[in-house]
Amino acid sequence: MTYEREYDVVVCGAGPAGLGAAISAARQGAKTLLVERLGFVGGMHTGAGVTNWCDTPGGPIFDEFVERLTTLHGLRWVEDPVHYVDPGRAAITPEFFRMVAMQILNEAGVDLLLLTFFEKAVTIDGRVTAVECINKAGHIRVNAGVVIDCTADADVAASAGCDIALGDPEDGRLQHCNFRATFENIDYEQYAKDKPSNEQLLEWIRLAQDEGRITPPDGAFQPEAETFPFNQRYKVLQLTSWDMEGVDPLDPWQVSRALQQCNIATLQVLEFCRRHLPGYDQCSIRNIASVLGIRESRRIVGQYTLTAEDVTEAHKFDDGIVSACFFMDLHDSPPGDTMPFSTETIWARRPTRGEHFEIPFRCLVPIRIQGLLVAGRCISAERMAHGAARVMPTCMFLGTAAGTAAALAVRSSRRPDEIESREIRALIGMPVGDPL
Repeated sequence: MTYEREYDVVVCGAGPAGLGAAISAARQGAKTLLVERLGFVGGMHTGAGVTNWCDTPGGPIFDEFVERLTTLHGLRWVEDPVHYVDPGRAAITPEFFRMVAMQILNEAGVDLLLLTFFEKAVTIDGRVTAVECINKAGHIRVNAGVVIDCTADADVAASAGCDIALGDPEDGRLQHCNFRATFENIDYEQYAKDKPSNEQLLEWIRLAQDEGRITPPDGAFQPEAETFPFNQRYKVLQLTSWDMEGVDPLDPWQVSRALQQCNIATLQVLEFCRRHLPGYDQCSIRNIASVLGIRESRRIVGQYTLTAEDVTEAHKFDDGIVSACFFMDLHDSPPGDTMPFSTETIWARRPTRGEHFEIPFRCLVPIRIQGLLVAGRCISAERMAHGAARVMPTCMFLGTAAGTAAALAVRSSRRPDEIESREIRALIGMPVGDPL
């Protein structure tokens, strides 16, 4: 069965960027549909267990989330005056975030379509006019004045024929993906009292691997496969967050295999802890990621490409619509580098404390293709700069700007790229006038 719907704005992907885009578009009076492949909203935060929102501005809609979540005791600030900027990182309970997001979407009048996969973009004469999706009811074609790609992987943009960049320009390598689980029912006092030495831990781990009781996931990078789940870089047992290299997030076979292996490894590590670690004999799993934490895939080639110099030199733009100050954080394989970064490296890769860089509206506008905006980690950026722009608060800020621009375009019968940045800035609370 195929059926059609008509909307002013269609947003594909309900992660932080998609939430910002849908809420802002609807609040500006646009009839808005938000399409999401999972059964919940929130993206990496609610699906992959990425609970800390980085220390960088998130825009007015993020600030609203912070206010509501604080009232519900679903948020606490994590401070680190050496490495973070004030007020720190927001540690948010995913379950609270998911419910608050549903509440705000409902209040804004956004139509939400969960468990629905984007299939392809419909283009006429170089303009995206609709998206085709599929769900249990069959195929749906949604005609739209403006489509916003918040899929994180630039799925809509790629389908529409936009120019795309992927991975490192030299060898195509991608940042590591991540898998997270949380243990509970641990007696930390007993563990601290009777904690085994690292040498003893490594002996137990080698034996467990030899006997097949622990099988590292393919591409295990942190912790390394040879000592998994012991992280040799940090000299700690790493139970809750694992990085893997060589997983292509655009290959569902690879992603499925990684998820399967990580689920099996989580069970094996749980049994290892119960068997060997003091205070862990009654430990259990509190939650486990539904999806992989993906840091990098496709990026569009837009009317402007954000550069590393833009980040470190705190560049401002006539069409700047998002402020940000996070550092260029790449979880990379050689010849790149990865965590742990020194304090000097972190501050060499971000604006001076108290400063910020701006992301131009042109980074959200693909070259050649009309009727489409892109927000989130798939905007137009060099790979290093992308490392600073991909984090969740910035993604929500980008979505807020994109949704505002889309609603303005529909209201005034203009193309999205014809919207003046000062119009967007005025509506999302950024200063209007010359570059800061």
